[in-house]
Amino acid sequence: MIFMTQLSAHSGGHKAGAGVLDRVAQLNEWIFYDLPGGAGRATPRQVINLHKLIVGPLVLALMFWAKEFSLAAWLYLSLHGLYGVMWCIKDVYFGDASWRRPCSLTSMFAGSVMLGAYYVAPLMLLTPLGDEVPGRITLPGELSPAVAALAVACFVVGAFFHFVSDCHKNLALQRNPGGLITNGLFSLSRNPNYFGEISIYASFNLIAGHWAAWVACSILWLQVFWPSIHRKDRSMSRYPEHAEWVRRTPILVPNPFTLVKALARSLGRGTPS
Repeated sequence: MIFMTQLSAHSGGHKAGAGVLDRVAQLNEWIFYDLPGGAGRATPRQVINLHKLIVGPLVLALMFWAKEFSLAAWLYLSLHGLYGVMWCIKDVYFGDASWRRPCSLTSMFAGSVMLGAYYVAPLMLLTPLGDEVPGRITLPGELSPAVAALAVACFVVGAFFHFVSDCHKNLALQRNPGGLITNGLFSLSRNPNYFGEISIYASFNLIAGHWAAWVACSILWLQVFWPSIHRKDRSMSRYPEHAEWVRRTPILVPNPFTLVKALARSLGRGTPS
């Protein structure tokens, strides 16, 4: 009886959590697409791509304004600036269809405000805000080789998972519209694109060296990414093979043992999964 009570309480808590995520996902949908004012006159991709393109020039301008030309500044400029360019190229050739849906002009503006969280890192790195907000981890001129190497590693891993999984998803859905993708990188993580993007921005935050950058990104990830992941998982549960995919594949971070097996397979003569 005690076990059944605990199980019921756990199930109730899980359902309550799922209900909260559903409501947040609905709120995000309203914010990104359906705010009143200028309905259907824009798309989210326009404001997203604009942000991606201006971040490089903005960081370069901040570097000259602050007279900050340290390794941290140049490394941040190269990684974040090039990521923005690569994102826009990706969007042209195999972009996410959801960002091409019509939205209102006010939703486009609201999305732009939310994306402002991604500017906290360069602001903490290259403006007096980094000193005025207590808790700086490292000064721009004190970036250690180890942290720089870790940042580059996070960026490379993140870019690989993010861009390769988006390309795979685009091609797979062209061949089988509406199908469930469980092979390739999707056999390592059910959300390799989100894992990749989080890893990319983790690299930027490591270089920025301030806790505020981590908090800003974490809020955005919890507000947008996690409800989207939950909603997608719920939607995909209609496929017969979904339960087995969930059983063997982590929701976000790839299983390291599966990655080791993949490396071992790379030495053989097998075909891609």
